[in-house]
Amino acid sequence: MARLKRVLNFWEALAINIGAIIGAGIFVISGLAAGIAGPAVLISIVVGAAIALCTGLGFAAMSHAISAEGGGYKYAEKLLGRYAGLVSGLTFIISGSIAGAAMALSFGSYFASIFGLGISPVMAAIALVAVLGAINYLGVKDSADVSVALVVVKIAVLALFVVAGLLLIKPGNYTPFVPNGTQSVLVASAFIFFAYTGFARIATLGEEVKDPKRTVPKVIISSVIISMAIYFLVMFVLIGMTNYTIVSGSAAPLSTAIIDATHNPTIGLVIALGAIVATVNVALTMILGLSRVVFSMARDASIPRLFSRLNRFGTPTVAIAVIVILMAATVLAVGFKDIVAISNSGVLVSYVVANIAAFALLYRGAGALKGTWYSSRYFKVVPVLGAALSIVLMAFLTGLSMEITAVVLALITLYYLSLRRRSSSK
Repeated sequence: MARLKRVLNFWEALAINIGAIIGAGIFVISGLAAGIAGPAVLISIVVGAAIALCTGLGFAAMSHAISAEGGGYKYAEKLLGRYAGLVSGLTFIISGSIAGAAMALSFGSYFASIFGLGISPVMAAIALVAVLGAINYLGVKDSADVSVALVVVKIAVLALFVVAGLLLIKPGNYTPFVPNGTQSVLVASAFIFFAYTGFARIATLGEEVKDPKRTVPKVIISSVIISMAIYFLVMFVLIGMTNYTIVSGSAAPLSTAIIDATHNPTIGLVIALGAIVATVNVALTMILGLSRVVFSMARDASIPRLFSRLNRFGTPTVAIAVIVILMAATVLAVGFKDIVAISNSGVLVSYVVANIAAFALLYRGAGALKGTWYSSRYFKVVPVLGAALSIVLMAFLTGLSMEITAVVLALITLYYLSLRRRSSSK
């Protein structure tokens, strides 16, 4: 059976996970979320983080007990059975590929507007996906090195935004704090959750992390807390320096806000370049994580074994190619808001399954968790809360996203039944 090499230390793993989280969520969706909830989007950020942390703690417990490639898919398959594994894995792959297309398109829009060069946003997006696929082809270590560099750059850019913006805050911009009603806070949370969905990316690389029982849980928890702190600071400054209505319809809200407040396009350009770096980083880690889920599913024969082939660098070549093709094919998808909703809906389904799997693990009292704080009887409440909150968030997404998710689940069910029929006929 094909095996991957353990090459990632804690800091490389943390860079990959933070790289998977901090991206278009803060550089693009912040404006969309602010337009929905107004200044109360600050509460939405905390709600989104709380849900991510509850589910993340469930992932942390499962990663401590099961150190395998594939993340939520593998946990669900081992703890709940093949059907749950298929639902978790395939919804994650599909929604992740859609989100990757959104990242690529965001990059393409920024790139075309800044550099021009006669390249359309779509062509720039497809070119980005191809280049990132090539980087992934060379190995997880190279991907981690690139991710470390990109994380440093985008956090530096966000720090510049916060420092510059703190001097421009107008207290009046925070009132009224809840201009669109309390329900708008939950609606914004459903969209802002998109900014957190990479928190379990490192769990998909369970076989490539050194000392995974300690490293993966620490990375998941640390990255959610760090990201929430960064998001809150950035959004606090964004709302404070300019009226939320000005950025609500902007595809580049941070650049729009800083230019509106300073009338200095140079700072806006620096922020826009940071957005390019962020979208590249997230797309890179998406290809990395999604290809490992494809690899794990293929190795288990849940999908054709062809997808589990490794190249001379020890990376799953065919799995990477599948994700690159899926992302490139969905670049021409629906509008950005619907892409976010559809992606969130699919990811939340996979997280509901993951939380149920985490509860099953804790309920059975797995020996691997004895002596850890996961074994506390009170910890069983965490995955229950994670599943319940994920379902609540889904209710605040668009009708289109729910319809598409229902169709995907129906197709996965038919696929599972065909696999069972095939295996019973042998």
